[in-house]
Amino acid sequence: MKKITVMGGGGTGIMMAADLSMKGHEVTLFEIPGCADKIREIKERGYVDIVGNAVNGRAFIAHITTDIEEAMKDPEYILAGVIAQRQEELIDLMLPYLQDGQTVCFSAGNCASIILKNRLQNSNVLVGEMQGNIYPCRMLSDGKIISAFSYKEKGMAAFPAEDNEKYIMSMNQIYPCHAVKNVFEATLNSPNISIHLAGSLLGTAKMETTEDFRLYRDGLSPSVASLIEAVEDEKALVMEKMGYHMERAAGQIQALLEYEKHPELEVFRSLEGPSEISHRYIIEDAYAGNSLLLSLAKEYGIEAPLCEGLLAIASALNKTQFYKTGRTVSYFGLSGLSPGEVNQYLETGEKEQHGKKPEEVCSRSD
Repeated sequence: MKKITVMGGGGTGIMMAADLSMKGHEVTLFEIPGCADKIREIKERGYVDIVGNAVNGRAFIAHITTDIEEAMKDPEYILAGVIAQRQEELIDLMLPYLQDGQTVCFSAGNCASIILKNRLQNSNVLVGEMQGNIYPCRMLSDGKIISAFSYKEKGMAAFPAEDNEKYIMSMNQIYPCHAVKNVFEATLNSPNISIHLAGSLLGTAKMETTEDFRLYRDGLSPSVASLIEAVEDEKALVMEKMGYHMERAAGQIQALLEYEKHPELEVFRSLEGPSEISHRYIIEDAYAGNSLLLSLAKEYGIEAPLCEGLLAIASALNKTQFYKTGRTVSYFGLSGLSPGEVNQYLETGEKEQHGKKPEEVCSRSD
């Protein structure tokens, strides 16, 4: 049994806390008071039921709190499951309490581990993140949580990546995982980068005029699938330039379109959202993964007109300059470096050529 704190009271955080509790770990579920309605309901009820295609059952979470000091009472693991725009808020909250020997994991990572580790400086806290989000899940109106898939072994990376072996050894005690090259590779291989903006933006009219829009049920078509594949072709050029292994989501999209052939995907198709243009499918990926992808393309002279266009549309619709404020190579202080120098920094945490770490440019975006 491990002592684990899960930070985040949305679907991802609750699913992590419930699943790990059912596996016998002592779990504390934390959320800030202003976002804690769902966890308060679970605390009052005393349990949360997991349904869908994951392990089904009734989970009893040991501790549910909005008190950060209580949440950070000597956990062995701290798992953060919030959108990219909230990660720095949680980093600020956990920083005073982190201790040597602890392991921190972000899901989905979106390079949050770089931000945390730079603020920790020389501590012996293992910091890393998952490739994509841990579960495709949603809270239901009756208080249950539904997951479309059970947990499958995921790629993870530490920052710096020279800690990968220790990080994977630690994380394997609670989640089966394997190492990927570094946190950029982990972020860029999230299928959300290819799918969320392309699928959501092409479905905007239907989303805003349909009472119960669900992207994977109502927003996919052969043409949308073709656009997603074309975005992946742009991403592949960046991945090749960086020396990263490329994983594609186009096959999954095709399977989702084959309803009779793949009935096992029905729960995934039924997951709700996006419900509005400011939904996380749009604002999170525009701010994080897609901005990182476009910035690498621009840095190395790779044409990525689809990625750039989708970001421009998302920005216009939300009246927010996602690329200017987002997690780009400039955000991390890595502009002007070669791919090899970027990877060297992600491996060691040091920019050897310039003799210093990237300066922090971690402004909060809500």
